[in-house]
Amino acid sequence: MPNSPKKVAVLLPSLHVGGAEKLVVEELTYMKDDSRFAFELHLVFDRGPFFDSVASLGLPVYVWNAPHKSIRVLNAYANIIRHLRRTHCDILHNHLLDHIGPIAGKLAGVRVLATVHSDKPYSALEKLVLATSDLVLACGSQVKNNICKFVPAGKVGVLDNAIRTPDNKKDFCRDNVLKKFGIKAGSKLVISLGRFTSLKAFDVLVEAFRRVVSEVPDAVLLIGGDGEEKGRLTKLVESHGLGENIRLPGMISEIHELFAACDLYVNSSRWEGLPMTLLEAMAHGKPMVATNVGGNPEVVHDGVTGILVPPEDHERLTDAIIRMLKDDGLREKAGKAALSLFTQKYTIDKHCETLAEYYLQILSKKTKLQN
Repeated sequence: MPNSPKKVAVLLPSLHVGGAEKLVVEELTYMKDDSRFAFELHLVFDRGPFFDSVASLGLPVYVWNAPHKSIRVLNAYANIIRHLRRTHCDILHNHLLDHIGPIAGKLAGVRVLATVHSDKPYSALEKLVLATSDLVLACGSQVKNNICKFVPAGKVGVLDNAIRTPDNKKDFCRDNVLKKFGIKAGSKLVISLGRFTSLKAFDVLVEAFRRVVSEVPDAVLLIGGDGEEKGRLTKLVESHGLGENIRLPGMISEIHELFAACDLYVNSSRWEGLPMTLLEAMAHGKPMVATNVGGNPEVVHDGVTGILVPPEDHERLTDAIIRMLKDDGLREKAGKAALSLFTQKYTIDKHCETLAEYYLQILSKKTKLQN
């Protein structure tokens, strides 16, 4: 039927904590009532901590429980392909499965849209598979430049990451938030959030903070998250005797109170897409220090919304953090500029309106994007 909703199957590995997973939750939450589309979610491996957020939306969710690092994972993809064929799906929207997701969509006979979330080095297989998509959406301009090296430019668009505007930014008592994490009142709080993996370069941030505390004694760094490098980072903090100044509390469920309470947000990554955590900082009107990688410079305008530093340069990172913490006026000015930029460009309503246009565009079977 021409007026029936178009069926969109969203595919990703799981709903573990990460920027791409958070974006999927944001998109589905906003678009679930769009009468032009009928969404369903497919999780190849397992549920993950964000699962309940999606389950509460009332959308069909399929968890295929595929085994990791086993040839038997292909059975799960075969089942997904059969499902997409049987239910006459219109679009497969792929996230984080660049090496196989688009092929599954093509074998199911549906239109394929793939969102790429990182400016990472792509493998030969990922390049080949992504190029089979009808449309590849980059999460920022720099990521698009990378993707266009192996996908025809006419099949690549930009869809900036986005989040909902926090509606409770002023509802937190800063001293209570600090107390919750065992931090003294009056401390200058620097935060960084993410998976504890090499790409986030939290080891560089810990090294940088050694000199920060010598010049700003009341500075406290809180790194929230978990992952395979948690043990190594914990030992690094202990070996430097920084237990009082660097906190690693693990996963943090209520990030809004932390952003509301912090003085500065830091991204120390070795490479990035367009980090959701930077958007969170902007939405809370917070200044930022970030590495000049991926999409970071698209939101961290050097000297305006924050300070950019080279990746893996702990000396420059140290200098930038100290400069921000010592200059109240700079932090206030940068925070206001960050909030203004967020409001202009990175709200979830603008993002989803653009995404809907991209869905309709590939359904019209146009071979080239009309950007």
